[in-house]
Amino acid sequence: GEAGAVQPLLELHSTEDIPAWRATYLLLMATLDPLDGNVVAAARSALQADDPLERSAAVRTLSDHAPSRELLRPLLQDPVRLVRLDAAWIFSTELAPDSAERKELDEYLAISADQPGGRFRIGQDLANRGLLAEAARELQTAGEWDPYSPAIHEVHGLILSNLGRRVEAAGKLYQAAGLQPDDAPSAMRAGLAFAEAGRLAEAEAALRMAVQRNPDFDRAWYNLGLLLAQGERLEEAAEALRTAETLVPWIPDYPYALATVLVRRGERSLAIDAARRALAVDSSHGSSRQLLRQLGVQ
Repeated sequence: GEAGAVQPLLELHSTEDIPAWRATYLLLMATLDPLDGNVVAAARSALQADDPLERSAAVRTLSDHAPSRELLRPLLQDPVRLVRLDAAWIFSTELAPDSAERKELDEYLAISADQPGGRFRIGQDLANRGLLAEAARELQTAGEWDPYSPAIHEVHGLILSNLGRRVEAAGKLYQAAGLQPDDAPSAMRAGLAFAEAGRLAEAEAALRMAVQRNPDFDRAWYNLGLLLAQGERLEEAAEALRTAETLVPWIPDYPYALATVLVRRGERSLAIDAARRALAVDSSHGSSRQLLRQLGVQ
């Protein structure tokens, strides 16, 4: 996972004779930095490789690179099924229901429908196609069969959120966070989902979990501060927002939010100082400028 690994992997890729290893290097680079220009160039070249493992790796590497999307479309007719399936997954939303590509992808997904991972993939595909209710049912089954895979619960939570089932969504995201004890962002996502669902106590618990897991997680401190302010716990809110600003002083929203809390606490001079810090970071921060005007400061 080291950031500097891309360059030596590129060097290995350029000198490797064995196609399977070239494919492996390409996929490793894709996990590190799929948008790196040299990685993109290597993947585009591999789209024309003789070996299907390389073509498959190239398709997967370029799957999220929008400028390369149309280069992948011809591989829907690749002579090797592996490559066709990788391409079909990317173009799933565009495949006609009666097309050979759709049929082949559905048949492939159905092979593992008796396993939680298979149900998960079917659910992902349905969600990508906008069939959210059907996707939620597949993810429900996958989660029942395998309650210990955080990705299943996280995707299920996101789908439920898009269906407007916010309390259930938050519960699934919190379940996913609980299965990743070192992952602070997953706890913050659960906290935000609980807040959106109006479950403020659960939201606070999840956000505190996030900052406990990573005390330097400025965004979680910021959201915790906003949540505490919403509950009129202004002293705690100010402390959380000060922590966020201390960790990342170049984001103007942090001192601005602190300023609004300080105003509510009646600490006018401290509020002015906080708003001015926000403007020092971003002179165009309109909310801070408006707050100062409301406080009678030009």
